[in-house]
Formats: sequence, structure tokens, C-alpha cells
Amino acid sequence: MQSFNYHAHTKRCGHAIGEDEEYVVEAIRNGYRKIGVSDHIPYPNGYLETDRMHEDEFEEYVESIQRLQQKYAKDIEIRIGLEFEYYPDFEEYLWDMKNRVDYLILGQHDRGLFAPDFYKNYRDKDTELYGKLVVEAIEKGLPDILAHPDLFMYGKEEWTATCEKVAHDICKAAQDHQVLLEVNLNGVKYGKCKRGKETRYLYPYRHFWEIAAQYDVRVIYGLDAHFPQKYSDQKCYDIVNQEVIYDLPLTFVEDLSFDKKI
Repeated sequence: MQSFNYHAHTKRCGHAIGEDEEYVVEAIRNGYRKIGVSDHIPYPNGYLETDRMHEDEFEEYVESIQRLQQKYAKDIEIRIGLEFEYYPDFEEYLWDMKNRVDYLILGQHDRGLFAPDFYKNYRDKDTELYGKLVVEAIEKGLPDILAHPDLFMYGKEEWTATCEKVAHDICKAAQDHQVLLEVNLNGVKYGKCKRGKETRYLYPYRHFWEIAAQYDVRVIYGLDAHFPQKYSDQKCYDIVNQEVIYDLPLTFVEDLSFDKKI
């Protein structure tokens, strides 16, 4: 089990449960030494406001985590982050938000308002767009961590030449800009699902990580916690290690800290 986790949400996003303090208490109880809270970023004027906190909740979000930093300072290191999608029209806003938290996670779940998300069954041109948005965000220097980089396989029926190219493009960008790649531990909760000719976990997806192993990239696990008890879930580590990324020469980070900026 990793001793740190920087991917966790709060009830403000509308699809997570539990109080902020419950997450901290569970992390301490299960031996975590460093954690980050990285709820879904709010966008201006209620843009894509489902599944994320509202703009007027952000200050309270920060203040709540800061209180926990002080209360549990002797027990655990806590950092404040956000998980964002990269939409080019909001680049200036994203830079502003990057300066208001300790770190940013890129989790490219969709393409924007009224556009299909990457969970749906979609074509290679959508995979290309996923790769383009992710690589562009990395090259601009926005994310510190790339969450579930293989999420595009959630809705894909098969691994194609386009998937192969996108995986290489993402891994090269992460290597060149020293962005951490996250093996997401939340996808196995769905169990194995039928996708085309495969019956598999939706993510993480082994072919992506076979490519990642060819690059000089640093890798971490991410719980992607949406409820406090996720911090006691050892089984998700076991499933991913034994059934997905077994025997791959990935460079896992043994310890990770972010400077406290706020």
C-alpha cells in the first residue's frame, strides 16, 4: 500500500459522501502519512456545474481543509488540490486556480458543454481529441498529476492503432514535462465488464501501462476516494497489481510531497 494519496473528493461534488474530517481520520487510521484533497474544480458561471462544487463553495472548501491541516498537523500532512478538465477557453481561469491551491490533477472526463463524455461508446476521432486535450494541458504546464490517463478505454470496444498512438503521445508528454501518471484504483469497483471481444476492468487498462513502461515516467497510485472508507481498501491495490499491471517495470514513486502554497 502506498503511504500517500492525492486523489480524493468531498461531498461538494455531489457524487461523493462523508465529511471532510472523516476522510482524514480514515487516512490516519490506515497508515497514510500524506494526503491531498482534490475535489472537482468549479468553472465560472456554473459551466458544467453537475458533478462538481459550485464557485461559491470554493473558499469554504479551502477553509475546511486548512482547519484540518491545523487540527491534524502532528498526525498527517494534508495538501489542498483540485481535479480539472482542460478546456482551452478556460485556460486563463485554470492558471488562476492553479495559484490558489497546492497542486492540480488533470482528469479529462469530457470534452465540454453538450459534448459526449469519454465514458460513452465512441470512435477513434474522440480518442484523438482526448489525447490532444491531455497533451496540450501537459505541455502548457497545468497539471502536476494526470489521473486515470487510460480513461478513454472505458467506452472503447477495442484497442486500436489510434489508441496506441494516443498512449505514446500522452506518455511522451508526461515524460518530457515530468508529470506524474496515476494508476487509478477506482475503476476496478465496476468489476470486469464486456467490451467488444474482451471481458476486462474498464480501467486501468493494461495495454496503456505496457506503453507507459517504455518511457521514463514516474507513476503513483490514486485512490480516487469518494467515501472515507476507501482509505481502508487494500483489495483495490491487490486487484490492480495482480491482474492488470503485474510484471510491468513501472517506476513507482516511493514518497511524494507538494509545497504548501496556501
